Amino acid sequence: MTHPSDPPIPVQQFITGNANSAELSSTAWAGLLAQAQSQGLAPLLYWKLSQAGTISSIPDFARAALREAYAATWSTNQKILQELEVLARLFDEAGIPVVVLKGACFALTIYPDIGLRPMGDLDILVPRAKLDQAVQIARALGYVDAAPDAASGLNDLIGHHACLRKLGSPAHLLEIHDSLVAEKSFTFAVPMDWFWQQTRPLEHAKYPGLRILSPTAQLLFAAAHAMLQHGGQNAPLRWFYDIDQLIRFYGQELDWQALIAQARLFEWGSALSAALARAVTCFDTPLPDPLRASLSELSDRHTGLVENKQARPETHTLIELQKLNTLTGYARLRLFMALLAPSPAYMRWRYKLKTNWTLPAWYLIRWTGILKDALLTLVAILKKRARDS
Repeated sequence: MTHPSDPPIPVQQFITGNANSAELSSTAWAGLLAQAQSQGLAPLLYWKLSQAGTISSIPDFARAALREAYAATWSTNQKILQELEVLARLFDEAGIPVVVLKGACFALTIYPDIGLRPMGDLDILVPRAKLDQAVQIARALGYVDAAPDAASGLNDLIGHHACLRKLGSPAHLLEIHDSLVAEKSFTFAVPMDWFWQQTRPLEHAKYPGLRILSPTAQLLFAAAHAMLQHGGQNAPLRWFYDIDQLIRFYGQELDWQALIAQARLFEWGSALSAALARAVTCFDTPLPDPLRASLSELSDRHTGLVENKQARPETHTLIELQKLNTLTGYARLRLFMALLAPSPAYMRWRYKLKTNWTLPAWYLIRWTGILKDALLTLVAILKKRARDS
């Protein structure tokens, strides 16, 4: 049995069947459970152990927690998919093409059970010309803005979706995208024509007119979303399990040559290479040998960004600087000003203020926090230079 002081066994080893659950102590199970929950893999771990017939051999507290995670995920996902059913029908009646993305798409296709893939929001893609109409339809169903704009027009400039929430259900978000990964103000943004050419019907009776991306486009999008939009330090393991399952589920349908060619054209090759390497490391994802050789040769102007995003910056200032450096000049200025002096509506939302009377004090508190973090950032930079010299 694993000694409590032994290094924790990575949860992905249990997902892939490369670890024995019976060898873990209760203390080790507590650590494994925390890993699984933080990485969005608890429902999947419950299912894997159940399928292997070993769920009864784990401590009662761990079994109960994993079962609860699966049940909660199934219940939440069922509600989200019911909402998708309503939206799909209304958008179809309005003649709005809709592509379902990420969690909802994966839950309906590559996962054997909707309770295995946690999702906190519903992501859909519509043509840019139809975005306003789609938002109006959602508002008629009781959706409102999830958060005020930090500055007038900022979301239109650097956002790539309308983020809405259902009244009475603050945890349920609807993100209506008109672009993928990044808006044009980001250096790694790409045109949408290719993605729209890479769609096909979902072919599910409950969701008339709903479409999904082709397997090849899904894989490229998943890689760029994880490694460029969010960065490796913010990407939970479930995103790389998504990539693993895309490859295992679609198999021969994946057009590897087209994938590499499009990644090079978009300059997303470094993101694709890093994401696939992470999937292979974590989940033994099967890749064709010729592809492995091609991936090793992928490099582009975003290689440094992908590498930098593998580790979390030490301060919030460094996080924001990382984002600012990926924006074009005007967008960079607008975001910088919004960080310093966001709109009163945003301040009321961000700090949960009920009146305007305390706004001046909260602006001072914000600026004090920014100054403090900037000083910590300076110290971190000086220490790093001293270590490197």
